[in-house]
Amino acid sequence: MPDQDRNRRWFLGALTAALMTVLGLLVAAPGISYILSPLWKKREDAPGSGFVDAGPVTDLPVDSWRLLTIAVVRRNGWETANTNHSVWVRRSGPAGEELTVLSPICPHLGCPILWHADDARFTCPCHKGTFDSEGKLTGGPPPRGMDRLENEVRAGRLWVRWRSFPVGSAAETSAQA
Repeated sequence: MPDQDRNRRWFLGALTAALMTVLGLLVAAPGISYILSPLWKKREDAPGSGFVDAGPVTDLPVDSWRLLTIAVVRRNGWETANTNHSVWVRRSGPAGEELTVLSPICPHLGCPILWHADDARFTCPCHKGTFDSEGKLTGGPPPRGMDRLENEVRAGRLWVRWRSFPVGSAAETSAQA
């Protein structure tokens, strides 16, 4: 009988160890997948990434500036941040096929730039910086003209790549993508 008790104890011990291992893996799996998930996700620095949909091109009036809001999603590892940014967009050209997209942030101190259709110019309300209808600096303290944003048309929709530019500098180098 002692061999039978030893076999039974061994079997029950092995069954308990196996059950505890399965339960431990079930508890640990979400934490492990959370930590390792950035390794499995597609990287955003691939060509063509970083563009966000700004809507149909046909909704933009020809030869008129329009302020659009775009939703930018930034992924940093497993953290996702959603932010809204505005962009000034104008459709021009003989058939309205040329698009210009400008950042609405003043390169002087980062105030929002406003469009005045009656004067055909942009102005910064903070320190009276003025820009012509193309975004070129015409007066005031800003060190450069308005910053242009990269854009493309895909299947009749405008796609814009948002960039943050440095303020207070004459250079247009990107502060952060």
